[in-house]
Amino acid sequence: MSSNASLERWKRRLAKVPLDVRKAASATALSEADGLASAIKARAPRDDGALQESIRTESGGTGDRWYVKAGGERTTRPVREGASTTYDYALGQEFGNAHVPAQPFFWPTYRMLRRAIRNRIARAVQAAARKTFET
Repeated sequence: MSSNASLERWKRRLAKVPLDVRKAASATALSEADGLASAIKARAPRDDGALQESIRTESGGTGDRWYVKAGGERTTRPVREGASTTYDYALGQEFGNAHVPAQPFFWPTYRMLRRAIRNRIARAVQAAARKTFET
């Protein structure tokens, strides 16, 4: 198995960042992820409400990454009655299928907000770094 040199370099650089700065970045990222999830919920198609309820924020494991996800158990249904194969209709809503045209709600919202999200996280990191290194 080959190693990813750029990932290892990134991990070494990240380890040098002070803990206060990492905490500020993580807190801001969580806040921004929650805001993005709320915006996506507002744009999601409304049928029985399961799609909106499936939109959530999840930790990337270490607490420094946050993911906004839609779909999952709540929106997974059999392909047709009596079939054992299942289909996540959140994907059908976003991308369409042979029977239904796409009704995108997730990616357009992300694309619309991503620059502002990145800027707010960057400002929070800069402020935390400034505060850390001034003392």
